[in-house]
Amino acid sequence: MTPKPTQPKLSTPASKPQVWGSRMSEPPDPRNVLYCAGRDVAPRPMADSALVPFDLWQNRAHVLMLAKQGIVSRKIASRILAALDDLESLWERREFVLDPAREDVHINIEHFVATVIGPEASGSMHTARSRNDQTTTVVRLYVRDRLLSFAESLVRLIDVLLDASRKYAHLPIAGLTHYQPASVTTFGHWLASYAQALLRDLERAEQTLHRLNVSPLGAAASFGTTWKIDRAYTAQLLGFDSVQGNTLDCISTRWEFEAEAAVLVAFVLTHLSTIAQDLIVLSLPQVGIVRVADRFTTGSSIMPQKRNPDFAEVTRAKAALVQQLVPTLLGIARGLPSGYNRDTQWTKYAIMDVFDEATAAPEIFADVIATLQVNEARARESAETNFINAVDVADTLARESGAPFRVCYQIISQAVRECESRGRLLPDVVVQLAREAGVQVQSVNFLSAEQILNEKNHIGGPAPSALAREIRNVREQLQQRKKQLAAFRKRLTRAKMKIEQERKKLRQSPK
Repeated sequence: MTPKPTQPKLSTPASKPQVWGSRMSEPPDPRNVLYCAGRDVAPRPMADSALVPFDLWQNRAHVLMLAKQGIVSRKIASRILAALDDLESLWERREFVLDPAREDVHINIEHFVATVIGPEASGSMHTARSRNDQTTTVVRLYVRDRLLSFAESLVRLIDVLLDASRKYAHLPIAGLTHYQPASVTTFGHWLASYAQALLRDLERAEQTLHRLNVSPLGAAASFGTTWKIDRAYTAQLLGFDSVQGNTLDCISTRWEFEAEAAVLVAFVLTHLSTIAQDLIVLSLPQVGIVRVADRFTTGSSIMPQKRNPDFAEVTRAKAALVQQLVPTLLGIARGLPSGYNRDTQWTKYAIMDVFDEATAAPEIFADVIATLQVNEARARESAETNFINAVDVADTLARESGAPFRVCYQIISQAVRECESRGRLLPDVVVQLAREAGVQVQSVNFLSAEQILNEKNHIGGPAPSALAREIRNVREQLQQRKKQLAAFRKRLTRAKMKIEQERKKLRQSPK
């Protein structure tokens, strides 16, 4: 009896999440899978569920201020704060769910406090406050938190790019314009250009954080309150640098800081979309200069050989989406009369969408760059073919002959045409055409790719020595930004500690 052939063990759709991947050397990065899948199968929580921690923070600060000012008794304040603690514990255990019938997070929390300590006591927590300044404050705390984390992830991405730039500072590669070979540069110089652009984004992030870090709490409906509140005290407890002065401006321009944060994120994603497109081109099999790690590629449901750079493609789409949310934020605000208008409820959704789409991008790109494989032989080849040295030969001819550059440009243009079939410029052809144009030269010095690069030693140039100076400069600026972000986060931590200190004082003081 002929034995049955042994069947190979194959991964099947039932044994792994994706139908593709058997051709990969490593499993897909789960973060990248989620980044690329978008909203296809991911559930979307209630918008205000993201605001619960910030509304609790804001409620505590407000209640402590009311007690400090003698507007509510210390006993009532302590009971409200204890109820807020109960809610936070339930929220952390995922046992508290917002009730849509109660409109928003603010009323949900107030209702919970009422059920715990009674409406007579809970009714005091909204004294000297409107949902207008409450919402504006809470959304600002949310935007500040997301923007700070986003900026911190940018720091790591820039750091990774600078490391890679230094690693490939001596590797010649063809620089491109119009997707066509243009002039010799280095891969390190290419990577450093990304770092410099993102450093400007990091500066924008810090400037935006500074501008939005002012407290609107206490503006009430728009026009202040007759209660003797202490806005500077609540600002301190919430980690704000200062108080936003005019109460009408606080409410009328709620959308402004959301729009500014969205502009910053749009800048970042636009810069990342350029990196994405470069990686797509350089990783094409027919180009083969870089190879994205398997964990950051995806496969096909029909073509077994595929390694698709989906993360790069979806980044282009995310950039377009975030860019369009910027005019949405501005458009909602256009022509609104001063004071609160419910149109601005939708600016909250827009800025949440901005962060939901963009938050993971810097981290994904940092890991893609850190694991990128570079085919140095292919890179060097690109720097020696396709007449990539044409502009440098024209420059050399102009320097050595004293002829105007434009004349030399025309000579080299003709030489390229005549040498097309050879695939490279020939010195004899250049000399002959130069003489025919009245430029008397005995020979023309053709520099190697490395020699060309060494000549480009000016500020910002791709010469390894110039690039080393640039990397040092960018890294010094990056370290300053990193310190400032760390100091900013430390101030927020101190603000939360201050709330605990004030609560302790409240418990210890006479009733």
